[in-house]
Amino acid sequence: MVSFYSRLSLFKRLSWIALACLLCGCNLVENSTLPPSAASSKSCANQPGVTRSSLTDTTASGPGKSGQMPEYNPTSNTITISGSTSTTLPALARAIKAPDALRELAPGEWLLSANLQIEHKAALLISAPEVKWLKLRSDQESFVWIKALGGDLTIDGTCVTSWDPQAETVDLDYEDGRSFILARNGAHMIIRNAELSYLGYPANESYGVAYRLSGTTGEVSNSRLGYNYYGLYTYQVANLIIRNNEVHHSILYGIDPHTDSHNLLIEGNTTHDNGKHGIILAERCTDSIIRGNRSYANTLHGIVLYQQSNNNIVEDNIVYDNGLEGIDVNNSSNSTIRGNESYQNAKAGVGIGQKSTQILVSGNRLHHNQEDGIAVYSQATETTIETNDIFENSRYGIYLKSDGNRITTANKVYQNRIGIYVNTADPPIISESANQISNNQDGNIKAGP
Repeated sequence: MVSFYSRLSLFKRLSWIALACLLCGCNLVENSTLPPSAASSKSCANQPGVTRSSLTDTTASGPGKSGQMPEYNPTSNTITISGSTSTTLPALARAIKAPDALRELAPGEWLLSANLQIEHKAALLISAPEVKWLKLRSDQESFVWIKALGGDLTIDGTCVTSWDPQAETVDLDYEDGRSFILARNGAHMIIRNAELSYLGYPANESYGVAYRLSGTTGEVSNSRLGYNYYGLYTYQVANLIIRNNEVHHSILYGIDPHTDSHNLLIEGNTTHDNGKHGIILAERCTDSIIRGNRSYANTLHGIVLYQQSNNNIVEDNIVYDNGLEGIDVNNSSNSTIRGNESYQNAKAGVGIGQKSTQILVSGNRLHHNQEDGIAVYSQATETTIETNDIFENSRYGIYLKSDGNRITTANKVYQNRIGIYVNTADPPIISESANQISNNQDGNIKAGP
């Protein structure tokens, strides 16, 4: 028997689905048993989007001079757009003449029941108002995907979700496979003013919304990504812009550039309630900027630099209510943490550890964390701490547990339990005249074990 609390949890999730899809013009409430109270008058279709008139449609009456007709292969259940074909979703449906693979269910509401592949030099536009909601068939038996394999994919103003036709709702079970969207092999994918939710499962390349391999790039902006396996994932990608999105309730990570991704701009996003970290640069992700984001209520850290993710700037972010540290630097070097506000995190506002080197922590406001304002530990060295405002943390304002780090000038450290606690074999010189260290409950500067 399903418990009351299980039913309540499911009701809350389905209510969110109704609200989220109505934001993008999805008609979930009319087509399912979801509560009408979740309705919203706002629609993605009201946001500026690309229309068919701005795109050369080479499939409306046959291929253009250099294009060729898209094909549907029922054996592999795959629609392929190739050559120099540029098309829209409605034109694609007319071209393949296979309603079991792609059809319009209601004005602006589409069901994709076949895989969709966009090859090198081909382009597909999925946009409102023609496509307000694209449902990707995904159920216990099978699921479909969209892959841009060297081609161009633009999703503008459209809500894209998995969809279980029999259950008449999104696919809530990611463990048996679920629809996903992938750009790779030099593809260019633009996601703008869109909703991409309930996508992905734990298999390589299938995490939800992903960019993979050198030469693949694009932009994700002004969009919402919710309840995906990973909110947004990259691998060996450069020059990607991730701006002004809401990424939430991911099963694992929110925004996760991974393995040799570089020169990224991650700016103005809100990441919250994700199963691990809000934003993480992991495994040699370098030369990137994480700026002006808000990251809160994530299960682990708010923002992370991990495993040789070097030469990055983390600035002007607000991070709070995370399950571990607000900002965590782990085995990474030559990066700057500046101008951030980090508070009410379960551990430190900023943590520098695991052999990290040459980290500048400057101009941050760190307060009301359940442990420390700044913690430096696990053989981290050459950290410079300057001009920070550190107050009302439950344990230490600054905790130095590794040798070879510096507290320089203009730090304000006050109203913590202990202002600065040093537990190292070779304690640094800390100038009380160059810093303001005062009114800490159990002492301004202490040394331990």
